[in-house]
Amino acid sequence: MKTTSLLLVCLSLVISPLSAQENLYTLTPVPLQDLSGFRPAAKNWQVVGQVAGGFADASLATTSGSGVLANLFSPEFQYKPEANLFSQFEHGDLYLELDFMVPKGSNSGIYLQSRYEIQLFDSWNVNKLAVQDCGSIYERWDERRPEGKKGFEGRPARVNAALAPGLWQHLVVLFQAPKFDKAGKKTENARFVKVVLNGVVIHENVAVSGPTRAAVAEDEKPLAPLMIQGDHGQVFFRNLKYGLLGELDLQLNGLNYEYYETTQRDFTKITAKELVRKGATEALDYRLADLSDKFSLKFAGKLDAPTTDTYTFTAYLSGNYQLQIDGKVVSPQESWTYLYGSPAKLQVPLTAGGHDFVFQFTKQDSWAPTGLALFVQKPNTKPVPLHAPSSLPELPQPGLIELSAEREPTLLRSFLLFDQQKKTHCLSVGDPAGVHYSYDLDQASVLYVWKGKFLNLNDMWFERGEPQTAQPLGANLRLTGKSPLALVNSADDPLPDTLDAQTLVYQGYVLDEKRYPTFHYVYGGSTIQDHLLPLANAKGLARSLKTSNIPANKKLVFRLAEGASIREISKNIFAINNQQYFLQITENQNLKLTIKTLNGQQVLLAESPNGELKYDLVW
Repeated sequence: MKTTSLLLVCLSLVISPLSAQENLYTLTPVPLQDLSGFRPAAKNWQVVGQVAGGFADASLATTSGSGVLANLFSPEFQYKPEANLFSQFEHGDLYLELDFMVPKGSNSGIYLQSRYEIQLFDSWNVNKLAVQDCGSIYERWDERRPEGKKGFEGRPARVNAALAPGLWQHLVVLFQAPKFDKAGKKTENARFVKVVLNGVVIHENVAVSGPTRAAVAEDEKPLAPLMIQGDHGQVFFRNLKYGLLGELDLQLNGLNYEYYETTQRDFTKITAKELVRKGATEALDYRLADLSDKFSLKFAGKLDAPTTDTYTFTAYLSGNYQLQIDGKVVSPQESWTYLYGSPAKLQVPLTAGGHDFVFQFTKQDSWAPTGLALFVQKPNTKPVPLHAPSSLPELPQPGLIELSAEREPTLLRSFLLFDQQKKTHCLSVGDPAGVHYSYDLDQASVLYVWKGKFLNLNDMWFERGEPQTAQPLGANLRLTGKSPLALVNSADDPLPDTLDAQTLVYQGYVLDEKRYPTFHYVYGGSTIQDHLLPLANAKGLARSLKTSNIPANKKLVFRLAEGASIREISKNIFAINNQQYFLQITENQNLKLTIKTLNGQQVLLAESPNGELKYDLVW
């Protein structure tokens, strides 16, 4: 495998929002108390407090305050370049993370280096994506080309991961700037290494040969500011963070190796009698061994760290390994890993200057593949390989084991991870319309809802399938997972978050004529039916709860939603958890609706005079 392609693989491994927590990126927030993080801007750009509105609103309302960057577009700014906004910082290679929101029909874009656009657009439920849709890399443009061919090289997003207008959406971009030689000649195109929209990868390793349409200029540079398009429609941003990425100038000098033929896994028990040869080497390389197993290689040299920082070492190999820095073992005691599994990651604080470096591994298992790679990086740098390129064989990429729902509703019982716990009694329901959900049978609660593809079953069926969990394939919306039902003496009584199996008795489910399940329960003498269906045009899910035989001395309270904030934005339409999704009460049900604060969270509760409740989840 070529070193450059493996660098892209390693970069892709750290694209998630958890990357900063893993100390691979140090992110700088753009201050949104005012516009000081941006160059002087037209009056359409302001900092506001909150944004509110529904999925049918062509413009969204704001409140005074801070924390949200707002483009309060008006017709006077249409197609005016001065309506665009430029960051104070300039960037080359960049990690960018932000939340954005657009109203119905709105249009904007993020231009990396003010030249290469990721489109921001209301693409809710668009089936066939084009370059103008949300998350797409916009096309280049040349007026000299024939009609119908002036636009070229755009790349639509792989899948539509966009949410409804009026909801906050999350975007992550890992960007590689164009490269130039000393004479200023371009040697490598700009590249979107990875783009993730609402948790779904929509681009990987896409090169852009030049600026896209409506860029600030047609030239290309090593450094330039970020640009946000402001001349097309309203758009809002929060939690805007970035990491300026660079090269790591780290050297491993005076490297020597020792090759042992041994059956020992414990490095302290390997003896000089087992030493076969030793010598100098330019890099770590498993091919210095004569055998494919029952051997150990030890490498020692001087590691020169350019700055004082925390460095991450990432090792790919099969067997036991040990890393020593300045005579101290920094690897864990149980240091075994598998070449085709998760790599070993070690974080080591280093001061600037030289450090004694020793890396040793022993391979004893004939069934395991042979290979060795060791990368090192510090925050905001690309990984530097300390091994020879041919020391790491081509890593197999497991094919996706996908469960689809193409012709009729598809049901699967499985385990699911939720709040870092394994839920063991779950049913996922996929629909040909592309609206899916996962349901906790123990609690009668919906865990996840999502759109697009149905389920990833790799952790159930690839190799040993040890996690035994299914995973949603689309941009999933995580709900509370709490039981939606509470039998109480009065509406002021506390609500249980969970119900035990003796209190809420699961009675199975029954499929209707179209294969949609209705879940049946008994709760305190009451019988309960829970039925979910996709909404028309794949806008969300309709839920219908029916209860009967409610004890005369009890009240049945429904917990509809919970979050940091719940606002009624129009009659019977609520924005849940700071505009994360919408909940719409359907029909005139004569419900008593209450928003309460419980344990620091707002909760939307409903009491029904006839024990029935219908509402829609829209996202």
